[in-house]
Amino acid sequence: MAEEGSWERISSEKLMETPYFALRSDGYRLPDGAVKNPYYVLERPDAAIIFPLTASGEVVMVRQYRPPLARMELGLPAGLVERGEDPEEAAKRELAEETGFGGGGWEPLTALASSPSLKDNWAHLFLARGVERITSPDPDEHERVEVVQAPVGDLTGMVFSGKIVSSSGVAAVMLALHRLERSGDVR
Repeated sequence: MAEEGSWERISSEKLMETPYFALRSDGYRLPDGAVKNPYYVLERPDAAIIFPLTASGEVVMVRQYRPPLARMELGLPAGLVERGEDPEEAAKRELAEETGFGGGGWEPLTALASSPSLKDNWAHLFLARGVERITSPDPDEHERVEVVQAPVGDLTGMVFSGKIVSSSGVAAVMLALHRLERSGDVR
């Protein structure tokens, strides 16, 4: 049974497909009978975002160039969840690939829709406590990643000063800090 207030999809056409996203044009009948056509949807794989904390209280971050923003971005390690892959396993894989860090205890924080009016994917956020360097970073072919460590106490300031700009990354930072404060691990 449809959720009250939900829209009925009456048409759907894939307009474009790339290895990273697909663009779809849907038509919808609204609860009052009106028709919205077209309604564009970007189909994207889910993502995994990690707040990796070392035993010494450092957060492992990455700095990399983001062409759409035309600037360097400082943020949390993150990457796409491959088809059929468990989000936590994807998070562990991405952390090791981007930073060379791994291990520790892992906790899911939540899953968020970063842009639900446009994209159909979820961002799975994780807190990883007690990570350590386990290997050399092995980024994707065109990734140029600088690994940066920052004291956990600096992260709130990085968010409020605009040093961390990814909305999902900001959410992961704030949720992880809240979890750490509630457990008495950060004040």
